[in-house]
Amino acid sequence: MPVRTTRVRLLATATAAVLAALLLTGCKDGMGVRDEGPSGTTPTPAATAQSSR
Repeated sequence: MPVRTTRVRLLATATAAVLAALLLTGCKDGMGVRDEGPSGTTPTPAATAQSSR
């Protein structure tokens, strides 16, 4: 088998493996992407600064 054909098959196999891994790990339960809300708490507004004159 020529070296070029072997490289093409190896590249195709590696690409298929990476795509399969990405597709299979995309969703844990098959429900798709869900909005689960903000990642943290929203900061409370700072108190207004009072000038000392």
